Amino acid sequence: MSAVNFIVKHGELCINGELSRYSLALISNNNYSSCLKQGEIVVNLSQVTKVDTAGLAWLFCLLEQANGSSCQMTFSHLPLKLYKLISLSGVDGLLPLATIA
Repeated sequence: MSAVNFIVKHGELCINGELSRYSLALISNNNYSSCLKQGEIVVNLSQVTKVDTAGLAWLFCLLEQANGSSCQMTFSHLPLKLYKLISLSGVDGLLPLATIA
């Protein structure tokens, strides 16, 4: 199991490591809550090495927190495994994806 790390920079929240039931148990809101104070944030998932259903549920929870803080959140650079998990879970189209130019 690898830990999950958050880096907030220039309107982007970069998530590194695993989004799994094990790593998510160690996360506190303090790790990423500062980014929810911005009006708009892109969550970059390019460095996510593993994701399971708990990780997918956490992304929806993060989105709900952003909406409650009047922060517009989009997700970018989803790993292929996350796309497959989204499809298998039947939640296609529910995570707002950033358009990359």
